[in-house]
Amino acid sequence: EDPPPQWSPQPPVLDLASSPTLPPFPDGKKNSAPESFAQRAGERLIPVLKDAQLVTLAGIRVVDPWGVIIASTGDDRGLSIAHAEEVASALNGKPASHIRTKSDPATTTTFDSVSRTSTIRIFVSAPIILHGRLIGAVMLSRTPPSIVQALYAKRWLLLQGLALLVGLVVLMSLLTFRLIAQPISRLANQASAIARGKMDAQQATAEAQATPARTKELRRLQDAITDMATTLEQRANYLEEFSRHVSHEFKTPIAGIRGAIEVLQDHAEDMSDTQRERFLTNIAADAHRMHRLTERLMQLTKAEMDTLATERVHLASLVEEAANGFTQHITLRSDRVDLQHYVYGQAAAIRAVLETLFENAIQHGATEINVWSEVDAKRAFVYVQDNGHGISASNREQIFTPFFTTKREDGGTGLGLTIAQALMKHLGGVLSLLDRPGPTTFRLRLPPAN
Repeated sequence: EDPPPQWSPQPPVLDLASSPTLPPFPDGKKNSAPESFAQRAGERLIPVLKDAQLVTLAGIRVVDPWGVIIASTGDDRGLSIAHAEEVASALNGKPASHIRTKSDPATTTTFDSVSRTSTIRIFVSAPIILHGRLIGAVMLSRTPPSIVQALYAKRWLLLQGLALLVGLVVLMSLLTFRLIAQPISRLANQASAIARGKMDAQQATAEAQATPARTKELRRLQDAITDMATTLEQRANYLEEFSRHVSHEFKTPIAGIRGAIEVLQDHAEDMSDTQRERFLTNIAADAHRMHRLTERLMQLTKAEMDTLATERVHLASLVEEAANGFTQHITLRSDRVDLQHYVYGQAAAIRAVLETLFENAIQHGATEINVWSEVDAKRAFVYVQDNGHGISASNREQIFTPFFTTKREDGGTGLGLTIAQALMKHLGGVLSLLDRPGPTTFRLRLPPAN
């Protein structure tokens, strides 16, 4: 077995939070003088202790086997401290360490010696063993450094760390400004310009391409603003075109009514009853057209603005209800595939769409309408096919355009299919005209409920 090393460090056992604090270190007692050899050894140790104190800043005392001080960094040589717990433990061969209250703490001091104001002192003792024989003990005492003293000792390192931290903060601020604050400010200016009408979608897209955002979130915001500009521009163009159409649609019956009234005012006495009745009939027809236009516009606004609540709807019952008002004009068939399916939608809205399709078919000469459905796990299709005159290739692209109609002289407003398409959109579905030869076929796509 290997012998223990000559020097074995002792692990720390003191804890300022939990270790007890003993009274001040007891004063030394006068005792018989130590043996001459011990005195000579102590005199030789004093210069060594003084040098060690300059480095460790600790008070050092060396005692003989009977606890008499033979060497010290103070002026207490010859006194006995064998009655102190630390010394007694060391003279019994066991190291010891204690926290004791200082007997004379300083009240004021400079920063470089701030530990002098501490109210405690640490005492550590260890036996001196030579060739297996205890020949004395050594005890060190020192005031523990305070937090302020430790910080003061590291003041230059802390200042360097603070300078580095300030530099990092400045760098992060510059990066944040360049990567986040500056792009957000630019996007805010774009949004403000779009709101004031000083920037269109093309300009917003060009600026987004010229100065792309550097982060994913800002790119999403930039794309959202560009999409918003495009949507607002499309909506503005739509409203402008829509207003022009509305104005035109109302001007015609208003002009007819005013003209008929002026003729009646000027020549009513010279007209026959038949002539007056014809003018009054024209006025009533134009008024009816204005009333119908107003109702259709209100329906279109409601269809485009309202959020429709969905429910589970039985297709067969819905088709039967929608066809009730047209049984005198058409024959409804549904023998291709039965309609015993359920879809998610609003019964009144889907019924209104079907009624619009039935009405248009009758206006275009249909005498028979065939309705069938196809349903899978993801989609439900309802087909409406009629044997009418059909839709010309030139008109197929315009049938969903507001106010487009080929039956204006028969009271058509050109809003029926526009309203039907808006209703389907707000139900989460799609109304489309199938582009294929043969009979006219519309398709309604709805979420299935099976």
